[in-house]
Amino acid sequence: SFKQWYQRRVAITAGLPEAQRVCLEKYDCGGVTKERSGRYTLRKGLIVKKSPSAEVTYMNPYPRMYTPGFTRVYESYAGGYVSIPGLSYVYGSLIAAQNACLKENSCEAVTSEPLNSNRFTLRRMSHGKLMASPSDETTWKCNYKYYPGKYLGGYAKNGSVFAYTYLREALAACDKLTGCGGVTWEKKNNRYTTRAGKDPKASPSGEISWRKN
Repeated sequence: SFKQWYQRRVAITAGLPEAQRVCLEKYDCGGVTKERSGRYTLRKGLIVKKSPSAEVTYMNPYPRMYTPGFTRVYESYAGGYVSIPGLSYVYGSLIAAQNACLKENSCEAVTSEPLNSNRFTLRRMSHGKLMASPSDETTWKCNYKYYPGKYLGGYAKNGSVFAYTYLREALAACDKLTGCGGVTWEKKNNRYTTRAGKDPKASPSGEISWRKN
């Protein structure tokens, strides 16, 4: 797989461990991609796409950049794990934890635990608030609520653009778009659309929505 939406690539010839070490130190590195030529390159993207040339990508487990749909709050934690039968609340990377959080309506945040193997955990907030962490934890507060089987009315357009291939693209657009109430996935068209409405309504076609908080 490979990543797009990056502004530059940096070739690393010393191998994967060195490339991953450098990636962790860079603010804007989303991961490392091994190209067909055998070289390792640092990539900015957070969305993994299928590669036409058999490339392989290793995601940065702890990206320091902005992640669409979430707000980072240092030295904080959200009280209470999300405990759902069949759903893990522990993840080895930030992006995996955020992706899981976006698909569970009881998840309100992701908290990293530096003193517990630096794992990432799905959390609920206590009375809608985060608490000060005594152990240097960091929390990413989710800015959207998941509504399966619902849609939000009316498109919210950035110029003439309102449809996206990936959820993170749509969330990034909605984060910045005035008048955007959330994102709806259209099952029929298999696309994510930015929406103006904020009142989730029952969908007759199996749509899924993320309402902006």
